[in-house]
Amino acid sequence: MGLLHRTRARLNVLMAVVLVTLVGVACVRAGVSVDVVRKAAGIPESAEGVGKFINGAHALVLPLLVMAAAISPLALIGGGILVLFGSRRGIQIVVTSLGVLLLLGSVTALVD
Repeated sequence: MGLLHRTRARLNVLMAVVLVTLVGVACVRAGVSVDVVRKAAGIPESAEGVGKFINGAHALVLPLLVMAAAISPLALIGGGILVLFGSRRGIQIVVTSLGVLLLLGSVTALVD
């Protein structure tokens, strides 16, 4: 019973990966793009290649940093309370929230 269950679970994961890959390839072949994000980020249509990525990163990093900075104190408090009650997950929550802030704060330097 255990082997059959594991085999089915792996087959389900494989089918999901194949389905997502096929949908992604179909979207790329059809030329589907996310124009809403491009317009909101202020990326010019003349930008090509890496220029699109750099402009998008510069335009999106500040809102992401603000959102992470708003959630981070709550995660720190929640993680601290979990550590206080003896949970091992509390340290992971604290470190993850600080790591996300550090990564988002340095993403501009990483892109440039």
